[in-house]
Amino acid sequence: MRVSRWSAALVCSLVAACAAPTDQNQVTPPLSMSVVSGNGQQGTPGAELPRPLVVRVEDARRHPVSGQIVNFRVVSGGGSVFAGAAISNRNGLVQERWTLGFGGPQQVEARAIDPATGARLTFAVFTATLDSILPSGDSLPPITSNVVAIPNPAHPGDSVTIRAQVSDTFTGGSNILGADVRVDSGPFLMMNASDGAFDQENELVFRTLFGLSAGTHLVCVRGRDSAGNTGSFVCIVVTVGTGSSGDTLGPVTLNVSATPDSAAPHDSIMIRAEVRDTFTGGSNIAGAEMRVDSGGFVPMFASDGAFDQQNERVNRLVVGLAVGSHSVCVRGRDTAGNTGNQTCIGFSVAATKSLPGSRRRGRLQP
Repeated sequence: MRVSRWSAALVCSLVAACAAPTDQNQVTPPLSMSVVSGNGQQGTPGAELPRPLVVRVEDARRHPVSGQIVNFRVVSGGGSVFAGAAISNRNGLVQERWTLGFGGPQQVEARAIDPATGARLTFAVFTATLDSILPSGDSLPPITSNVVAIPNPAHPGDSVTIRAQVSDTFTGGSNILGADVRVDSGPFLMMNASDGAFDQENELVFRTLFGLSAGTHLVCVRGRDSAGNTGSFVCIVVTVGTGSSGDTLGPVTLNVSATPDSAAPHDSIMIRAEVRDTFTGGSNIAGAEMRVDSGGFVPMFASDGAFDQQNERVNRLVVGLAVGSHSVCVRGRDTAGNTGNQTCIGFSVAATKSLPGSRRRGRLQP
């Protein structure tokens, strides 16, 4: 029987395709993300939702992607998330906790940077609804008093803490549910209860502000009670001068670690550290950066999602390092403009076979 040249070529192509090896661990862009659970919940204003937000990261072949950094951001409603960022596990899953705000549409976005292109991606959107507050007979709003700013006047780069008292004792007797602060014509920002919980008729509240520009600012505070009443604003003027904050010492970096410290080729390595300014000026930490070997410095991330304290835990994921010994150095910056000294450690990448699922493109995560 005669076989045409075309048929023979087709058979050879099929055999070659079947025989060609495939790398099941290779990530095929573009990445995508889907909501697994946690969407559409209902909860109490100011309370954490009972179920976590869960998303799954997949590549173009719908295979799970591990080691992908995903950021969670509240985009409306005034709530908050617990960590702000997480790394997908071997099943491609990422989880976060969400505390609802006090009004408006409640929405959180899961975001990431595409490791291949550097494009900004909004992968998944979560929404929630607020429980309605039953009528209690209290129709009078709480009273806000004793609003102060510390320090006032302040210097550029200073953190300014706003404190106030909110009381409903003589205007209905309901517990205080929350308080807001607004700077100039900016958005409403949630304040915190000084004792950790809004559960009394009288509450001392506070919020620390960062990055106020030089000049005068109108800072206004108002409270809300559990009967659903919102009080009037009480405002003060905060002045930010143009002098130095007085802090001339850089923050201290300590507890630098690499996990795992004896990695295999293509493993993801998490660099962690702690940056403190408590005893070197008392300014808040503005950021941190790291470099591997003689490479350039790249920014690190605050483990709690924001640089807003005198002590911050920071992290960054590194992938695709060559076999051999490496050093990583970390340093921090404070809001007074001081950069601290580097703290360095050594770690190694051994010439052993990596675990299944750990093979990734070699680059610092953007």
